[in-house]
Amino acid sequence: MFEKWTEYSPINNYNIMAGFGHSIKSPDTIHSKGLKPMIGLIGSDHSVDMIRSQLYNLSDQLKDCDIIDIGNLKSDRIENLNEVIEDLLSKNILPIYFSSNEIDAVHHVQSVLNTHPLSTWMVVDSSLSSDADLHALIKNSISEGRIKVKYIGHQAHITSSDSLQFIQETGIESMRLGHIRQNIDRVEPWCRSLDHAIFNTNALRKTDFLAKNSSNPGGLFYEEACKICQFIGASSHLQSIGFYGYDKSLDQDQTSATVLAQLIWYFIDGYLHFREDKSIQKSKLIQY
Repeated sequence: MFEKWTEYSPINNYNIMAGFGHSIKSPDTIHSKGLKPMIGLIGSDHSVDMIRSQLYNLSDQLKDCDIIDIGNLKSDRIENLNEVIEDLLSKNILPIYFSSNEIDAVHHVQSVLNTHPLSTWMVVDSSLSSDADLHALIKNSISEGRIKVKYIGHQAHITSSDSLQFIQETGIESMRLGHIRQNIDRVEPWCRSLDHAIFNTNALRKTDFLAKNSSNPGGLFYEEACKICQFIGASSHLQSIGFYGYDKSLDQDQTSATVLAQLIWYFIDGYLHFREDKSIQKSKLIQY
């Protein structure tokens, strides 16, 4: 079904299916009788297979969820990511994309805009403009009235004055790292109406996540990031999430892959156990 855009990850052939991985389904089973897939895992390339391996070994407490592993994107990542996300969304399958390249976040946003022009996003990032292309796309889309965006986790000492001025002028909601640390529960109400989310690994502390290119030592603690992912997963409107910026070459002991796997696990936990039924059909609302 997805062979045109993805290739099956060899990690699925490893004998590591005792935990969470035991309940993973292949794309071939999407139309099987009784199967109701809700979540689709997608990797950017084989450099993220270690994340998949660590995820498969986690607890199987999430076995009530039907999850399919789409595999990794083929060489032309940009076009293939667009096609896969659009296809999954059309089938009401929530994509979880984990990527070695931060620029893929731009294509994540663009692929959603192609089919869902009105949406609300949350961006977890250490600054408001660490990815200039993503920031430009968000800025243009906001000015066109196509999306709403909430930024969380940014740090004042690495956030430019231009970015701060931009969010003030556009009325974008933002929550600094310091405010999250004072009371992380204040993040939960911000997540209730999310449609899509982007989690950049530069938002994590260097000591908690070594496999990122940023040398900035500050950021979210691992436990805080897990809680935020759980909050995001609980959004009754959520349709996709992407984790960006994992650098395998900096992950010699596989600790960072384990951190990302656990962030994904807690996201799915929020999706399964804390998600409320949709009380509002956003398609019937008028946005001014």
